[in-house]
Amino acid sequence: MTEIKRMLQTKEDNSKEQFYPETHVEGIVGLTEYVSGQLPTGVVSVNGKAGRVLLGADDVYAAKKNHGHDLATYTTDGFMSSFDKQKIDELVSPEAGVVSVNGRTGIVDLFASDVEAADINHSHPDATATGSGFLSSNDKEKLDAMQVIALETIKEVTE
Repeated sequence: MTEIKRMLQTKEDNSKEQFYPETHVEGIVGLTEYVSGQLPTGVVSVNGKAGRVLLGADDVYAAKKNHGHDLATYTTDGFMSSFDKQKIDELVSPEAGVVSVNGRTGIVDLFASDVEAADINHSHPDATATGSGFLSSNDKEKLDAMQVIALETIKEVTE
């Protein structure tokens, strides 16, 4: 067993004050064996470099912050492939507007009837056993033939 004691010195007024002696790591018996493998020693190397290391974009396989890309043309790849450049150039600019709508040009107003659609405020007649409406007459006949089951509440349960 080892006793651990503080080092105190008596001041002129007879009060005690703790002090720490100056020493060197080699002056502490057993320290090397105690801390071996327990203290982090820091990085030994970075990307194959040792000592004081200053890394650049190339050292970490990255592009420099300020870099450029060639523009793509019909024949040369650049920031995009030449094939994609051709496809983009074939698109019509949104600022140019459309060329025609359903064969009409100029200012075009379209209505439901122009695109063979129902008016927004349209209605459907009720189906009957003899005439179709929102349902076919066959479906209406089947619906009317279904037995109606009445349910009766016998008890309500609250949580």
